Amino acid sequence: MKSKSSFLNTLPFHIFFAIFGLSVALLFALTMIYPYLDTCFCAELDDQEFSDYENKISTLITNDHLNQILSGNKISVEGFENQQLILIDEDGKIFGAKHNEHAFIREFIYYHPLESKPFRKNLYNVQIVGGFSVDFATNIEKQITPYKLYFITRVNPQEKMLSYIFTHPRLVILILMLISVPLLCWYSFNITTPLKNLQIAANTVTLTNFNPDPKLETKGIIELRRVGKSFNHMISSLKSHISNQQSLLSSISHELRTPLTRLQLALALLRRRVGENAEIIRIEKEANRLNEMIQELLLLSSQKLNCHVNHEIFPITEIWGDIIKDAKFESEQRHLIFNVKQFIGKPQERHIKGNKVLLRRAVENIVRNAMKYAKSEVQMSIFMKDKYFCITIDDNGMGVPDDEYENIFKPFYRIDEARTRETGGVGLGLSIVENVIKAHFGHVWAMQSPLGGLRLTICLPLWITI
Repeated sequence: MKSKSSFLNTLPFHIFFAIFGLSVALLFALTMIYPYLDTCFCAELDDQEFSDYENKISTLITNDHLNQILSGNKISVEGFENQQLILIDEDGKIFGAKHNEHAFIREFIYYHPLESKPFRKNLYNVQIVGGFSVDFATNIEKQITPYKLYFITRVNPQEKMLSYIFTHPRLVILILMLISVPLLCWYSFNITTPLKNLQIAANTVTLTNFNPDPKLETKGIIELRRVGKSFNHMISSLKSHISNQQSLLSSISHELRTPLTRLQLALALLRRRVGENAEIIRIEKEANRLNEMIQELLLLSSQKLNCHVNHEIFPITEIWGDIIKDAKFESEQRHLIFNVKQFIGKPQERHIKGNKVLLRRAVENIVRNAMKYAKSEVQMSIFMKDKYFCITIDDNGMGVPDDEYENIFKPFYRIDEARTRETGGVGLGLSIVENVIKAHFGHVWAMQSPLGGLRLTICLPLWITI
């Protein structure tokens, strides 16, 4: 039973049977049952048909065939060999019909009052044409009496319906469209909805949200369910892998901090014993760098795993407001020029959705990076580009070679070891910036600055475009 149900929900079955086969089957089913459902449709006789029937009726009266009907005799009239003749008097009495035929004759009369014009109607497997008003002298009363005359013919309603439909190609196309369009809409919904859910799940993964979505395995056709199941399995495996990596980094950090703490304690004892000297200062500096590297490494790993946490919608000014104040104060102490150019009208009315703390840290990182290497000037520009807002930081420092612009975002990458020892740092700052900006669907890149040093630019989408 499970195997049969699975087959009925497969893509080939939907395409072939549900769309093509079912459409044709419903067309034929409609053709078969329509004559039994259409008990209200009547067709008037055209002029030629009415004239032909009038001529036949004149022949019936002339040859006294109608009196034979009243007497209960069966007659055969040239041109009407397959038709049964029925007479009904003013009192509604039926002549020439069998008892089991009275029901559909009275049904016909119900839809065709005696005073109306003759017309044609199919009732089940018979076709009735009438009623024609006839006046003739009967053998019983010997006087002219008014009657209604009806012609009954046995027909195959399905054959007539099929013949009519397939002789009108436009009608065939219309019926097929009426049947297939709802099926196609239903079929499209069954495909597009799981695909949309899969797209949403993929987007959440880009936000480092590694939670499987059960709907991917229960909604839609079986092929898409299998894809959803594989996708959820991939997410679970990825989440497990990252969790193991995080645990490994935490364990390594813990193991490294223990000998590092002992080293710092031994260094303090050595300083107390022998006093301050160049070797002790060098050891202390390297120990501090090692401690900073461990902290930065754990921060980078934590950001990659939890960047999607604590997302909120807030004005873009909250990203750089306090950073600019701190940078101006610090630049004055270091005798640097720090200029800010803001080209966005009413920035407080523009918003972004993301992690405020991480975005502030990313902007602060590139600002401090510029101030660290600048000789005398740092310039910050804020502007709009399409549906993104961008922040550019320029400095007049030594700059970076053209072939190193992409490398500076790699973890632990340092261009000049001598300059690193002079300025400090472990080579993780820009890597953290890139990780945060990409997690918010933004972009970050480096290039030569017009001031002569390095230009770093970050662009982030406004929240309505995410």
